[in-house]
Amino acid sequence: MTTVYYYCIMYSMSKSRDRRSRRFRPRLLRLVVCVLMVGLVFNYLRPLPMADATLTSLQSAASSTRLDWPASGSAAIGAQDFGVLATHGSQAQKPMASLAKLVTVLAVLEKHPLAKGQQGPKITLGDNDVALFNKYFAEGGAYVKVEAGERITQYQALQALLLPSANNMADSLAIWAFGSMEAYHQYAKDFTLRHNLTATVIATDASGMQPTSKSTPTDLIKLGELALAHPVVEEIIKQPSATIPVHGVIYSANSRLGAKVIGIKTGLTDEAGGCFLFAAKHTVEGQKPITIIGVITGAPNLREAIVHSSKLAQSAKSHFSLKTPIKAGEVFATLKTPWLTAGAKVIAKQDITLVAWNGISLVPRLELSDINRSLPAGTQVGTAIVASGSHQATTPLVLQQAIHGPTWQWRIKRF
Repeated sequence: MTTVYYYCIMYSMSKSRDRRSRRFRPRLLRLVVCVLMVGLVFNYLRPLPMADATLTSLQSAASSTRLDWPASGSAAIGAQDFGVLATHGSQAQKPMASLAKLVTVLAVLEKHPLAKGQQGPKITLGDNDVALFNKYFAEGGAYVKVEAGERITQYQALQALLLPSANNMADSLAIWAFGSMEAYHQYAKDFTLRHNLTATVIATDASGMQPTSKSTPTDLIKLGELALAHPVVEEIIKQPSATIPVHGVIYSANSRLGAKVIGIKTGLTDEAGGCFLFAAKHTVEGQKPITIIGVITGAPNLREAIVHSSKLAQSAKSHFSLKTPIKAGEVFATLKTPWLTAGAKVIAKQDITLVAWNGISLVPRLELSDINRSLPAGTQVGTAIVASGSHQATTPLVLQQAIHGPTWQWRIKRF
């Protein structure tokens, strides 16, 4: 009897478990389906990845350049808005003679700005200025005559610095502008750092007469760019002569250059040798004007530096050309997305043509728009950019064929 009772209880419990199991299975299935549906919806609504692009190789290759460098000394060539393009000889820091006066001029104009056509304030010269004249006269340096009580405008003082390269007026103007030579030196130090003239040092004077004022050909090209970019400096260096108080007529040290080159600044000391910072105008292929900038330092004498400047400038002209690294209709890149089996071609809408130095390749770059949806052919999807020096040109990039966004099947299946 007891045994029968036991088996009845066990049978009843088994039936109860079966009933609970049958009720649990549909619930579990519904839960699994619900979780799966939530996961699929979540996957579908997740942000879509953006398209990526592979650029076609379109860069304009560099070609060799042969320049007519001087036989001795150091040199560099560049151009306005292009910076330094080529160098020759030692690029070590060396005395720069009167090329240091360009820092003086630019620092003074930064402290006391002048626009073209302005004379600026009148400066009264005193006994200290006469002492500076006597000092440089005794040393055999370039000078202009001065007198105590003389009144000279800021513009006339700049002419005296840049045309006959008067050492005494460089010091007088620096002291007038900054209060003392020490204050000028501190300002000049800050000036060179702000303009990335990291190898240029101004010390002891403002004239460059002392060998402690040093620079490199690379820095001097940058200094030439700064000088030509200032309209007052550019105006003065082109003047063959001028008239100032007391001294009278002053003549440019560049007056014998002729039309081939523009003398920015000459310099000559025993330590520096002959130094000449110059420019030359050139129209590339008859279309695009540029200004070439060159420098020769450490020449045996000033005459040799000046004579070879025209040869160097002339040889540099032949190495500028108009290049078209991107042409309209040319395939620039291929768009790729995770859902496209084949990439979509992207083409340039217009030509890009730039003045370029033959020794430097032009490398296009791409700014791509955010793309994660269907777009028709001809839609702009980015911009191609090419830089040559500080010049930059762009062209829109458009789809050669339509692209399609992801299907709903891809969106729910992605991982």
